[in-house]
Amino acid sequence: SILKLGEEDAVALTGKTPSAYRRQIWDGKARIIFATPQVVKNDLESGTLSLKGFSLLVFDECHRARKEYAYTDVAKKYVEEASWPIILGMTASPGADKKKIAEICGALFIERIEYRSEEDPDVVPYVNPVEVEWKYVDLPAEYREISRIIRSMLNDRLNWLNRMGVIRTEPEYVGRRHLLEAGEELRYRLEETIEEERGPIYSAIVAQSASLTLFHALELLETQGIHTLTAFLDKIERESEEKKSYRTITNDPQYIDLKRILNQNMSLEHPKLPLLKEEVESQLKQHPNSKVLVFTQYRDTVSHLVNQLREAGRLSVERFVGQASKQDDPGLSQDEQAEIIRNFRDGGTNVLVATCIAEEGLDIPSVDLVVFYEPIPSEIRYIQRKGRTGRKTVGKAVILAASDTFDIAYLYASK
Repeated sequence: SILKLGEEDAVALTGKTPSAYRRQIWDGKARIIFATPQVVKNDLESGTLSLKGFSLLVFDECHRARKEYAYTDVAKKYVEEASWPIILGMTASPGADKKKIAEICGALFIERIEYRSEEDPDVVPYVNPVEVEWKYVDLPAEYREISRIIRSMLNDRLNWLNRMGVIRTEPEYVGRRHLLEAGEELRYRLEETIEEERGPIYSAIVAQSASLTLFHALELLETQGIHTLTAFLDKIERESEEKKSYRTITNDPQYIDLKRILNQNMSLEHPKLPLLKEEVESQLKQHPNSKVLVFTQYRDTVSHLVNQLREAGRLSVERFVGQASKQDDPGLSQDEQAEIIRNFRDGGTNVLVATCIAEEGLDIPSVDLVVFYEPIPSEIRYIQRKGRTGRKTVGKAVILAASDTFDIAYLYASK
């Protein structure tokens, strides 16, 4: 409507479009083609497509142009094939530092950056303010006791790794990053060592891997709750026969105590849950036609929150996750995702509980309230989550955090 293009001038291509039809489009008269990057990459590799005759390539959400993402291959091929290549990249979240932005510019052959903030005169008419509110909860004593046991199991392994010289930091100051770096070093040493001397290195790799698993268990307890932690421990038990690091955890005498206390407190919800219910119900009470989007990192938490919010009554709540299916956790096909978004847009559903799948790349309508069930340490994902509200009117984002936990570290990282 803006460019006065005819119906036949603009065409959309996705992975669902048959390859024979795609070939007709590439060779046809369409002037603007909207396509997913993987489709373009696949057709370039198969010889179905040449970018030589294209005047302009536009990369939306161009912060994805890193490492192996299809954008980088498409841009490279375009610059090789076209006589006068012009590339435009667009994103609301380019990265937190110059190095990350330079990486995108390099991958997409960008020579000039144009930047706009919310205060710029050509942006102001189209941007609505978003009120961001942080809300804190304290973990109950039972959670603290479970945390103490997991931390004790973790410290046993960290102390052993420290004595072995694998980590050189005092155990109480060791974080996930230290363990990941130690894992890389151990795998390098494994390659450089003869078979007969590899035994201690294998043992250290098992301890390092088990430590990462326990870090994750601790994070799930503190930021998500007993329900999500239990689902993770069930997975560990199922896979312990195949994975030695899991087996060292399930065979730990302290693991019996951990499971016993968990079983005694299965009904004890994370204190974020009542706060979430309160926020959602308050929003819908004040504005009955509101749309609410709840973000959480983990699919087990998504399912649990959906069930709990539905029990509250008066709420039409849907689960929104990716396509991949896991044990007892079916994914959603593209058609199912589209149907859920359609219901959400039309008002049939007023609350969506979603993983990162809803952060970008989908045509989710503007929402009145976004709730972060946990702070997110990535600046890009923080901006994308927050950007789901405030599109048409004033928006609100509420970020829930448990005091003295991983949440607080992530909170400062996102700030």
